[in-house]
Amino acid sequence: MLPQHRPISPLFRFICIFVVIALFAGIAFTLLRDREEAPPPITEHAFESGHAIWSIDDYPAKVLHSNHFLIELTDLSGAPLQGAGLTVKLNMLNMICGDYEFSMTETAPGMYSGEGVPLMAGTWKAALTLVTGDHTYTIIRVLRAIH
Repeated sequence: MLPQHRPISPLFRFICIFVVIALFAGIAFTLLRDREEAPPPITEHAFESGHAIWSIDDYPAKVLHSNHFLIELTDLSGAPLQGAGLTVKLNMLNMICGDYEFSMTETAPGMYSGEGVPLMAGTWKAALTLVTGDHTYTIIRVLRAIH
């Protein structure tokens, strides 16, 4: 005599289907997140009295290493913007600690250079404070840091 099987309850069937769908959704989310396009190594920014081209050498930035940031500033006519004061604050998105601040120095007319150190891998916001004459501007860019 063969053993009799009890029918599967609708609740158990629902739970099994829900778990399978949740697993596939989690896998899809992980794959899509990993395929996100990294912020570019060079960004361009317009501000009221000029234009900035912001680049990071050996991009993406390296965690706990000094990374070279370069900003080229021009005025509205395209001439180098000289004598500006620049500071950058790096802070990791969705984190409340671990900020890193540094100054940039003018290395050639309109060319400013500085070294920044992201403290963790992930996506960072870089906020540039630009002081020229009696005007202050804030320029924001996003960057990726890896190990």
